[in-house]
This record gives sequence, structure tokens and C-alpha cells, in this order.
Amino acid sequence: MALLTGLGACAWNTWKEDQREAECQPHRTQALALSDKAQGVGIPLVFAGDPSVSILQLGGGLPGDLIRSVDAASVTELDVSAAYSEKRDIAGQAARIVLAHQDCFDAGIISDAARIDQAPTTVSRVEMPSPAHCGDGWPSGSIGRPGACSHHNGVVRARPWATLLFD
Repeated sequence: MALLTGLGACAWNTWKEDQREAECQPHRTQALALSDKAQGVGIPLVFAGDPSVSILQLGGGLPGDLIRSVDAASVTELDVSAAYSEKRDIAGQAARIVLAHQDCFDAGIISDAARIDQAPTTVSRVEMPSPAHCGDGWPSGSIGRPGACSHHNGVVRARPWATLLFD
């Protein structure tokens, strides 16, 4: 009798686990698909390792494509801001699925989703990449040598990447 009870309990537990998996699988699939879609949204001129961008991914890790290939001269602050908003919107959809069905995800994914959910939804300002220049705008040919821009508010270092600023 004890053997039959044990077998029955094992079969019941297996059935319950199969039911839970069947309920969770669509949520996992949808959240992963949205997270992958968000990863595919490139933000021009912004380094993907920038913390404000790299957090928009479930499961961590840096995206393989570090910068979207674009003609840098044609990219505007609005382009950069709109790309961030699109990426954040899609990542936010994935996060909301995870947070609504926490029993279907492990603690690491839930933590990622909570972090994404708290990320800013819009960019307040974008500082575009710029070459080194004098602080007052003086077009000095001496940058890189001692004393460059000494009478023009000093040298402003080059910014190779756009910087996202949030309120």
C-alpha cells in the first residue's frame, strides 16, 4: 500500500510540474522574444556597454552588436533619443511579462525585469560625440600640445560616443 501511495504521489507531482511548465512556457517564450527584439534595437552613436543601455536586456551580458552602423554626420539627438525610447519600450514589455508571472522565472531574470521596469522611459538630453576643442569654441590647431587653449577656457576632451542624460 505504501508503494502505491508513493507512486501516486510521484505521478501527481510530475503531472503538477508538467501543468506548471505548460502554463509558464508561453510567458517565457514571449518575454525572451521581446528581450531579443529590444537587444536588436541599435542606438546610434551610443556604446552598448553604457549602463543606461546595457541594463535593457533580460539575462545580462553585452549585446554582440556594439554600435549600429550609421553615417554619424546624419544622426541627430532626436534619432538617438527615439532609438533609446523604442528599445526601452520593448524591454519594458518583456519586463512586465516577467513581473506579472514571477513564479515562471528565476530570481536573476526577475531582478533584471525589476531593473528594466525602473529604467527611465525617455531621454531628457543627448550630448553628441565631439572632437577635442577649446572651451570657448576657438578653433585651435594646437590641441594635443602643451598650452593648447590656455587662453580659451582650456581643452574640452573629445567624446567618442553620444551620452544619454535623464531627469
